[in-house]
Amino acid sequence: MSVAGFFPPVEAFNSEWFDGSAVWDIDIFSGVNRCRDKGFAEADIVIDVILTSAANLQEVDAENYKSINMLFRYLEISNYYNAMDGLLRAQFAYQKATFRHIIMPTESFPTSSYPLNLKSDQMQSVINIGEKDGASFLERPAKLSDVMFYYSMKKGGDERLFNYNFGEFLDAHREGEFGEFDMFTDSHARLYTHKV
Repeated sequence: MSVAGFFPPVEAFNSEWFDGSAVWDIDIFSGVNRCRDKGFAEADIVIDVILTSAANLQEVDAENYKSINMLFRYLEISNYYNAMDGLLRAQFAYQKATFRHIIMPTESFPTSSYPLNLKSDQMQSVINIGEKDGASFLERPAKLSDVMFYYSMKKGGDERLFNYNFGEFLDAHREGEFGEFDMFTDSHARLYTHKV
């Protein structure tokens, strides 16, 4: 791992590399453009996305947080919203492409008061969540519209979500709760959909 500002770039393949989130939280555009450069039509491009930013944050006591702790808490929150914004932009930039699989954490990840300093049991918890979400997704894939519906409700501060993590929301929505979602009339998607 090479996080800009904390670790130097890694030298490999005749270049220097650092964590991609220093520039993009999610970069679907480079993948699609590379396929197009190789001659593939946009309609033949299939996109699978695995997000590592959690929509459900671990509750913390921030009373004794110092500047660096507050910075990392801010990044923890903003990474999710920036990733979802990037996903939404990509969907409307490449409307002919197929957004097939979107996998994201359904539970909150453990956190530490010291950045990049999780204990082994906390790291194992992150791995367990990833394995569980991967297996669950294979059984019952989440649709892109479900992911966007949850994002829109979170962004709008919808109180109905206060008692639901992302996984619980998916289960409840599949059972008919929360109603239907139309991305083209959603107020948070209008920035991208009004030109479509």
